[in-house]
Amino acid sequence: EKWLLLDGPVDTLWIESMNTVLDDNKVLTLINGDRISMPPSVSLLFEVEDLAVASPATVSRAGMVYFDADSLGWRPYVMSWVQRTFS
Repeated sequence: EKWLLLDGPVDTLWIESMNTVLDDNKVLTLINGDRISMPPSVSLLFEVEDLAVASPATVSRAGMVYFDADSLGWRPYVMSWVQRTFS
């Protein structure tokens, strides 16, 4: 299995193009009409700050996991730094 990690802000111009990839058929339809199929072994993971500009159609196609940075506290940040620094 392969994962594509997309990390960054959601932009209205490209997120709507992702709707066809998020469907069951997993075909990316580009603005010029070209179609790119993704194999079943490929999954997408979006790491975004918010979904303010995403349409309901996009949001309904994706599973959401929300982490409130204030609720996490400082411990995950320190543990991540220790792992990166001393591993």
